[in-house]
Amino acid sequence: MDQQTNQPVETLEEIISNFELLIQEKRSHSTEQSLNSQAEYQCRQCQDHGIIFDDNKNAAYPCRCQENRKRERMFKNSRITPAFKSKTLDNFNTQGRPPIVKKMLQSARHYVSNFGTHGENNWLVCLGEPGCGKTHLSLAVANTLLTSDVQVMYFPHVEGMSELKNTFSKNEETLEEKLRELRNVDVLVWDDLFKGRKEVTPWTIEIVFDALNYRYLNLLPTIISSEWTPEMLLNLDKAIGSRILERGKGHLVVVEGIDCNFRLA
Repeated sequence: MDQQTNQPVETLEEIISNFELLIQEKRSHSTEQSLNSQAEYQCRQCQDHGIIFDDNKNAAYPCRCQENRKRERMFKNSRITPAFKSKTLDNFNTQGRPPIVKKMLQSARHYVSNFGTHGENNWLVCLGEPGCGKTHLSLAVANTLLTSDVQVMYFPHVEGMSELKNTFSKNEETLEEKLRELRNVDVLVWDDLFKGRKEVTPWTIEIVFDALNYRYLNLLPTIISSEWTPEMLLNLDKAIGSRILERGKGHLVVVEGIDCNFRLA
């Protein structure tokens, strides 16, 4: 029978001593780098260590750059494209637009300002005419939440479903991983739901139901934009349509029967 060797446990004094040695090494390394006039840093304040040393107080503090880098990672993981990172609620233009478009902006503002307090009705749903600003507002809300350290995932329907199909044809396990992301991310932005020139397939309906039903059951905040009206969604699949309409109560805006395409203005 093998004998196990008991590893000695560090005392509190040893832990403190090791930490002080680590700080000294960091300071020494920082001094050496500061002497190199050719050195370039992303953050001059901490010289990319992520820690700022206060010799007067004999203490070390996290540098603000760590928070900025965290935000950068969150934006990257959100899959929001560079063109959409500039979308905000403030630069959404309602001048000369129909009242329903202004109502859509008000709904988005209310959703953000009261985020986390909506209870069961925590979906923002913008439906109807193309070009009325549904995507802009969806991404504006997403960008605002990201600045508050809420993890968001942007899922454009056409490109996203195409990627899932390609994944499924190669590896079913990888498809399951991607579906888990859609199910579990803090906030899912499903843009242009059921957009496409072809008929919606049973496979697409199955994937959409899988992701949205999980989020419906677990009360996970979801943002949906679509050119489909409530009636069209219900006629396509009552289970999907009814879940969207139920969770969207209070933040559901439908733009239909009017020409308000921003892109043609």
